[in-house]
Amino acid sequence: MLKKLLLLSFAAIVTAACNDEADDGVRYATSNPEIVDGVYSGQNMHFYGTATVTHVTDGSTYTDPEAWFEFAGGKELTIYMHATRFAAAMPALEMRIHRMPYTPGEGASLSFTAASTVPQVRLPNEVGGGYSYQDMPSYTLTDVEGSVEEILCRISFTCDVPRLGTYRMEYEGLLLVKK
Repeated sequence: MLKKLLLLSFAAIVTAACNDEADDGVRYATSNPEIVDGVYSGQNMHFYGTATVTHVTDGSTYTDPEAWFEFAGGKELTIYMHATRFAAAMPALEMRIHRMPYTPGEGASLSFTAASTVPQVRLPNEVGGGYSYQDMPSYTLTDVEGSVEEILCRISFTCDVPRLGTYRMEYEGLLLVKK
């Protein structure tokens, strides 16, 4: 519930900013000043869009029309997948891909690939309370591909979800306006 309130609060802040407004009240950027000549400045970028997840074996799909991805970092990317899930039966998790190298593109673009990477999941600390990101090898991502081209972000990967199967995730989102 707290995560949904935080997401709604973030959406409200973004809605208060100016620029193009979609029918859903979210405001999208018209340019991307955070990537210059293919180099990411390190200012966080927030993308809002749709994640479509397909079960590799049976072809069933799950679509999240409110998928929120966040990029942080500088020379390497940290990609946060907020309240993400790969299947309807999977609980929403705060996940991140940490230290993803990228290749500069032309203008406001970059791309990244990895044969496999171990994502981190935000979990409660056993000692002292609070939360921290911890490696989750049971959710290893394979065939990771992604790009940011101006305001458009695309990411895809395959993930074996314990007890649920293998899924292919395809994400496409637009850059949100900063306040």
